[in-house]
Amino acid sequence: MRVQTTKVTQADSGKPGHHFVQFYKDDEALLDEVADFMDGALRRGDAGVVIATPLHRQGLDRRLQGARDAVGAEHWFPGELIALDAEETLHQFMRAGWPDEDLFIEVVGGVLKRASRDGARSVRAFGEMVALLCERGQQAAAIRLEELWNILSTQQAFSLYCAYPLNLFTRDEDRLACHRVCTSHTHVLSSPTRVNGVSNAERDLVLTQLQQKSDVLDAEMDKRTRAEATLRMREKELADFLDNAAEGLSRIGPDGRVAWANRAELELLGLTREEVIDQPWWRFHADPEQGRHIAERMRAGETLYNEAVKLRCKDGTFRHVLVHTTPVMEDGQLQFTRCFTRDVTEQQQAREVLDRANDERARLLRELAAANRAKDEFLAMLGHELRNPLAPIVTTLRLMRMRDGSETLREQDVIQRQVDHLIRLVDDLLDVSKITRGKIELRKERADIGEVLTRAVEMASPLIEKRRHRLSVRLPDPPVAWVGDAVRLAQVVSNLLTNAARYTPEGGELALRARRDGRGVVISVRDNGIGIAPHMLGRVFDLFVQGERGKDRAEGGLGIGLALVKSLVHLHGGRVSVRSEGLGHGSEFIVQLPLNTVDVAPTPSSRMLSMPAAADGGTRVLLVDDNADAVEMLALAVSSIGHEVRVAMDPAAALQLVDSFKPDVAVLDIGLPVIDGYELAVRLRERLAGHPCRFIALTGYSQQSDRQRSVDAGFEQHLVKPVDVDELIALLAPTADALD
Repeated sequence: MRVQTTKVTQADSGKPGHHFVQFYKDDEALLDEVADFMDGALRRGDAGVVIATPLHRQGLDRRLQGARDAVGAEHWFPGELIALDAEETLHQFMRAGWPDEDLFIEVVGGVLKRASRDGARSVRAFGEMVALLCERGQQAAAIRLEELWNILSTQQAFSLYCAYPLNLFTRDEDRLACHRVCTSHTHVLSSPTRVNGVSNAERDLVLTQLQQKSDVLDAEMDKRTRAEATLRMREKELADFLDNAAEGLSRIGPDGRVAWANRAELELLGLTREEVIDQPWWRFHADPEQGRHIAERMRAGETLYNEAVKLRCKDGTFRHVLVHTTPVMEDGQLQFTRCFTRDVTEQQQAREVLDRANDERARLLRELAAANRAKDEFLAMLGHELRNPLAPIVTTLRLMRMRDGSETLREQDVIQRQVDHLIRLVDDLLDVSKITRGKIELRKERADIGEVLTRAVEMASPLIEKRRHRLSVRLPDPPVAWVGDAVRLAQVVSNLLTNAARYTPEGGELALRARRDGRGVVISVRDNGIGIAPHMLGRVFDLFVQGERGKDRAEGGLGIGLALVKSLVHLHGGRVSVRSEGLGHGSEFIVQLPLNTVDVAPTPSSRMLSMPAAADGGTRVLLVDDNADAVEMLALAVSSIGHEVRVAMDPAAALQLVDSFKPDVAVLDIGLPVIDGYELAVRLRERLAGHPCRFIALTGYSQQSDRQRSVDAGFEQHLVKPVDVDELIALLAPTADALD
């Protein structure tokens, strides 16, 4: 680099490879220099490329036009001048505030290549893009752009004239940037001045004034140096004060990294200064994602108050702190963030102890409420299940009293079936009670697994056949001997088969499989039924838990069978599991047992029964109930005293029946499948189209809320099973008094 103090000359500065810079105060003086620079190229038939601001392009055009007018168009301008806007050209190759080398070569290099006609003529270029970057405070990007010009000069022949306003380098801290600009060029030109034609005396006056200004500047610089020394001392005192503050202090840069931290902050983390400085602030957080989120808020210039943060210390412990931050902005840009950290670990630990105590209290209250709710649901369920078989028993006994003994054989069969049902329910309840109290005893014996499973199939066959399911059975071959309670294992498998039959639509597919597996045996029961929702898979073996279903309770049961299965399998040292792809995809229960080591009423098919009417008529009664025995016995009792009775065992049959039979009284079971008695009453009223009909509710639910719902649905009476036949007959009387 050399310093040339004379003006730009065509002979020197126009040489290819020259890259010189000029610092200027006077725009007009600069434009005179640039016009001379370009004029020399254009007169020789070479090319000139100007990448400047609009104001400077206009001034240059005026000067070149004046030169043209002075000599005549025919004697000038054989060369070509290409003028580009500096801002627009910058935009083409700047990416994220930094000049892209490939784009620069493509955009600027392309212009120079076209101007030189692929090297056929010389090119002189003038550029102000670097000055625009410095005006924005992007000195580093400006230096990089100068380097790209130098790279381009190794690929193409051209001379480059750069210009910077002197006011961009007036601060002391601008000295380094100015030096780097100078060293990026082959020549540095002094500031142009418009003093041509002045006398020597006038020149000496200007130089004397410049000397005086220099002396004043030196005195001011000396004064400034002393002030800076005082400032540094004060800064040292402040730094010492902050470094020894009791509260943690740190400075976070715009990039989220720790620029400084005091001793309290370092001691809090148990780290050295070297281990903390220049590290991402969130690295010391127990939750880095939370730390990144807070850093983003700080980067946006947000002020944070008492932000709760959990820090991870060097020894692996955690400290709870409250963070307060304030941003330091300059010209709208974040310079750094002040961060204040207050240790509140002891307070947080005390709060956590209190929170755990409160959570435990809340959990106990929830469990108590859940237990109470389960008790209420169980009692209501138990009442419903026990009343269903009791209803036909009571009605049958009433009929037996109305007849002589020879006509009670059918009724006795009904009583036997319902009593058997009650016995099974009671047995399950007793088994659960014994298991929960640890009173059950296994009667272990040597048994053949195949024979045990055959017994289980026989136990579950009535319900399987009732539901018209197809059951495939595959037993171990050769037979597998097992030591355990054969009766209880048969009960386990029977409960699984019954469960599969109950929750599989009619005509479904059931499969029972057993095989030897190493030192144990695996038994599985699979169905293609309604499946199990994912959230219920973990609860199906809990006591009194059943899959979600409507109030019709078409599947029946107390929610005991699978709980018994789990308990009995565990007593044998085995385990049971369930698999299901979800609702509508069936399920599979798998029992695994070491080698050494719930029945409910079936859902009847829909059908209609017609009872003979009395000779002289009577009240026309429609009975709707899905319990075949109960509704048949009730129909016999009602028809025996002269009423005309029709029976339907499901809502669809009832709706079909009223097309030809217009009842005076409809007695509806509320717990019907598909649609309940409340909805059926609405549809029957629509189907009867104004025909007068009184509605009586029949249900196993006796709570006040159930009675009120019957009243709200338009039922005149709410009868609880087992029904008092005399009470029902009285209600069937055609007079209004009978309803009081």
